[in-house]
Amino acid sequence: MTVDVRVPPTVPAHALALVLQPRAACSAWREDARRLLRAPGVRIGLEEVVHGVDLRPGVLALAQVDVADVPDRVFVARAEHWMRVARATWQESAAFCADVAWQARRDGRRLAEEVPRDGADDVSSARTRLHLRGLALRYDFRRAALEDAMRSHHGPWDVFSRALFAFALLGQSKAPGLQMMDEVLADAGDDVKVLHTLLHGLWLGDGLPRRHQHMLEILARPPFRGRTDAVALFREAAVLRETRRFGEALAAVDRAMELLPSGDPGVHDDLVRERALTLLVRDAYEMARGATPHGQPGG
Repeated sequence: MTVDVRVPPTVPAHALALVLQPRAACSAWREDARRLLRAPGVRIGLEEVVHGVDLRPGVLALAQVDVADVPDRVFVARAEHWMRVARATWQESAAFCADVAWQARRDGRRLAEEVPRDGADDVSSARTRLHLRGLALRYDFRRAALEDAMRSHHGPWDVFSRALFAFALLGQSKAPGLQMMDEVLADAGDDVKVLHTLLHGLWLGDGLPRRHQHMLEILARPPFRGRTDAVALFREAAVLRETRRFGEALAAVDRAMELLPSGDPGVHDDLVRERALTLLVRDAYEMARGATPHGQPGG
């Protein structure tokens, strides 16, 4: 396929394949991206073409690799730089920061401690810091600390930051989180990072009114209808187990296991535990009803 795209001379011709077909989850693609980013002047060239419609997703995928590979002391500054240069929307910032924060966690970085707490010089950098800190606390399940961080933020607010605030409340089983969730959903549309954040909070919560229904309603939204998102299927399995729909719960876990990319042992372990828990609860429920558990004589 011939692609007519004007690329600065600082971006080598072979870089187009990486930019036009971003596959950030592929280890081979990431290695090629690292080699490209080490070439003199390439980063500047990428910054010049990040606003091209055809090139923007691929350039931002390369930017994630660029951020993930820098030392701790410049990690946040590099993320701020890319979001500022790209003039990122809140949706792009949410997606970008979620992915680099997750990678930072896998790499053992203490990201929540690395994000500066002083004021940023511009709105974009302030939003990037808030997203990175909020995501780091969310991924570490530090819900009370995240609530404190959000309450200390004086604005401006974007939709994803409000979703992180809602997560903090929902994850602590605080009912006001439900109203905030409804307001966020009204403004967010079907942004997948927002939906995942709210699902995560509901999954952690306990005793919230209509909690199961809220989760199933989010799981029925367009981004998850195709049932190709392994993490969403993991959340779906949990709510199906809790509502005693054990066969459907096991099917959701098994489908998630098939979809999850290799090389992510943490999430694989979560799925294995969810499957084992579903089997345990199913058998206990059947025994309590006087039935013979599955897998035993007469079952």
